[in-house]
Amino acid sequence: MAAYTDQEELEKLKEWGKNYGGALLIGVLLGLGLLFGNKYWTRYQEEQRAAASALYAQMARQAQEARTAQARASGKKLMDDYARTPYAGMAALMLARVSVEANDPATARTHLQWAVDHATDAGAAHAARLRLGQLLLANREYDAALALVQGDAPGFAAEYAELKGDAYAGLGKSEEARAAYRAALDRLTERTQARALIEMKLADIGGAPGK
Repeated sequence: MAAYTDQEELEKLKEWGKNYGGALLIGVLLGLGLLFGNKYWTRYQEEQRAAASALYAQMARQAQEARTAQARASGKKLMDDYARTPYAGMAALMLARVSVEANDPATARTHLQWAVDHATDAGAAHAARLRLGQLLLANREYDAALALVQGDAPGFAAEYAELKGDAYAGLGKSEEARAAYRAALDRLTERTQARALIEMKLADIGGAPGK
């Protein structure tokens, strides 16, 4: 009886394998493919970050040594070939600074806009937005500067509020400017140079903190 049972079980296994073995094999192969594919992708990302880090360090040295052409070339390569790494956004910020120092605000704006649109690091994107806002203010493009500061900005609320106040002040909207400056002061609890500057701006348009 036991032999019969074993034979019966064997036949059932054969039948199951005939009906479902192909699906099982495909499932195993897909699982292995996902496993090795994920490992490959992880390794590829690590290699990209390492290469981008080395190139960014090279760019920083070039900028520090005033080798502007080389720094621009390194920055462009980072933005073109390593756009998904945090170093691309940082490179765009550095290129913008180099352009400002070269009295080329138009190119600086282009780099900052790239960082706003493409930077994968939130800090870099916010820094680019704020610096772009300053360039817009310098060019009296107050409405465009205001458009940059709409929405939440965790960690940068005071800076965004100050920029909003500057834009409203430029538009002659003193009440809105005072409210924005006070909002910025509310987020700066310590006595800093930034707080002192905002208080001066507020006083210039007839306001005082908390009034």
